[in-house]
Amino acid sequence: MLSFFSLLTVFLVVPRAMAQSDAPDALYRNGIGQFAAGNFAEASKYFTELITHFGREPSLQEQMEGVYYAQGCALYNLGRFADAIEAFKLYAEQYPQARHRDEALFRIAAAHQALEAYDAAVAAYQELLSQYPRSEYAEDALYQVGMCRMLQEKHAEAVEAFAEFRRAFPESYYAAQAGAFSARALFDMDKRAEAVAMLQQLEQRPRSWNVVTYCNFLAFEIGDAAFDDTDYELALKAYRRVRTRGLLLRRQRETVKSLQAELDAFRKEKPPPDQLALRFRQERRLTAAVAQAEELLKKLEELPDYDAGLFHRIGRCFFNTDRYWEARVAFTRVVETAADEKLREAAHFDLVLVLSRLRRFDDLIAEADRYLVRYDPEWKRE
Repeated sequence: MLSFFSLLTVFLVVPRAMAQSDAPDALYRNGIGQFAAGNFAEASKYFTELITHFGREPSLQEQMEGVYYAQGCALYNLGRFADAIEAFKLYAEQYPQARHRDEALFRIAAAHQALEAYDAAVAAYQELLSQYPRSEYAEDALYQVGMCRMLQEKHAEAVEAFAEFRRAFPESYYAAQAGAFSARALFDMDKRAEAVAMLQQLEQRPRSWNVVTYCNFLAFEIGDAAFDDTDYELALKAYRRVRTRGLLLRRQRETVKSLQAELDAFRKEKPPPDQLALRFRQERRLTAAVAQAEELLKKLEELPDYDAGLFHRIGRCFFNTDRYWEARVAFTRVVETAADEKLREAAHFDLVLVLSRLRRFDDLIAEADRYLVRYDPEWKRE
């Protein structure tokens, strides 16, 4: 959402020639006042009247640049994305040298994306990148190309777009997220080993807890798919990327709280003029991060505790690859911590089996006794 201060900057960079006429000046002041108050529908009415009556006035063309821009922003903030696209297109066409033209192209693309017109969004982002390769919006535009391809389920194109993005902006705010989405796309292409390799690569660099939690769900999904296909080595590599549910719940709750506080503080700021051009991009990033954090937290809260089931599957992977000592440790943990009775019994039986494979006969007899006492109350040792 563009702030009043941003609009003031747009209008103050040109002379107030519009004050030559009371009518356009009054419309201008009323439009800006309504925009500043958050009344975007009312602001749009004033801007529309200004454009209708004075948009072609030769003596006001320099001043009307800001009006066209403000109209597009008001419509965008109202969620009238189709109208915003047309408004920004008109602004970009009439003022090819406008100082906010790159932002207008970015908003056109973002509006197409909001309307789920992903091919049009990609074309608009690519137009921005072609015309303004050094724009402050180039980084976000290239990232959003990958996001559009993900939303279209064009997995190969998404992987390619995110790879191009990470090469161009290796230190980007979005770099880790782009890698995580690349791993998702690779998995959806049945390239499980490559997906796990990408997850391993991401662990070598800083990641937000949003990214960590997203990768956690993906690693679990990859591990389960590999386990079901008896690819136990790959399953182990994936399962080793999974964090405990308790840890992720705590961290994700902290993340939601801190991001929301950051967004609230951001919206209350009165930034200096030299930072105003970044406001739309920064707010869009923060809003998306809050939404993602809340979605991931909700998913975690709805999941039953998966820790014991995870360790049981890890134990089975070890058992099926003849690593019996590691399997013993995993099965013991499940027996000690599982709340689900059926899962605990299965892990306990597997523990007896692994002790047999290890030829630890004293431990085997003792553990078999404990198993029978616990799960067969009528059994009595002679």
